[in-house]
Amino acid sequence: MAETEKKVAYSSIPMRTWRWLGINTAYLPEHIPETTPIENVKNIKVEPGQTANVTVVYRDEQRAEIHADVGDGATLNLIKVQIVGSDMNHVDSFDVKAGKEAHVNYTAVEVGGATTEAKFNIDLAGDNSSADVWALYFGDKDRSIDLNYVITQRGKNTDANMQVRGALKDKSQKIFRGTLDFLEGTKGSVGRENEEAILLNEGVRNRSVPIMLSHEEEVDGHHAVSIGKMDEEKLFYLMSRGLNLAEAQRLVVDASFAPVLDRITDESLRTEVSDYLKGRISDGE
Repeated sequence: MAETEKKVAYSSIPMRTWRWLGINTAYLPEHIPETTPIENVKNIKVEPGQTANVTVVYRDEQRAEIHADVGDGATLNLIKVQIVGSDMNHVDSFDVKAGKEAHVNYTAVEVGGATTEAKFNIDLAGDNSSADVWALYFGDKDRSIDLNYVITQRGKNTDANMQVRGALKDKSQKIFRGTLDFLEGTKGSVGRENEEAILLNEGVRNRSVPIMLSHEEEVDGHHAVSIGKMDEEKLFYLMSRGLNLAEAQRLVVDASFAPVLDRITDESLRTEVSDYLKGRISDGE
């Protein structure tokens, strides 16, 4: 009898829940190494008072990491686009520490791969630091998407915003864990978390896990999840204007994704991602 292959944990929820839900831990998919090759590790340092604009595009199966240190009064604008092939697996992570009055603006597009696992941890360590996160995902066929996003609010008067848009089609499945963690001493901090997921047909599997942890009384946190099928009245209206079902669905999803795609500053990359999504939404290719 062959020895059972041991699973390797890649990502875990900050606050564990019932194991039968299957959301506590994500394990490395096939063909992904247990450690990240050195050439796939990117380090970013933004000096105090400076601004850095960084775009990272993943097109091939791999394991990758980004580490960033954003100094006092500095700003990091990071755009990550993952469009690996539909027969490939991919995992990546982003860890950043923000100093006093530092700002992290993060845009993530998770649309490629057969199995995708992505995680980030933004540490708002400095007083008056902020994080503005906008992300989107799309799953079709039998794709699997696992996202674990954490913003840790450590300094006083920090500001966290996490906005996620997604759509699922065919037999795809997705787990999204979004956590705002207010640590003790983060007095005066605010945090907002929202996910909007569109289910394009029966047969998809969606699991959304919004988490808010607070060790401080004087904070203001909000989280919400909106999950549902296409609005039939909206689809009927669009189809009455001459669109077929696929075209109508694409318009609705395009409108949902637009706030994220508009943050991609490279026009050619934005067009590439938009065209890639249009084809997938319409026919699943």
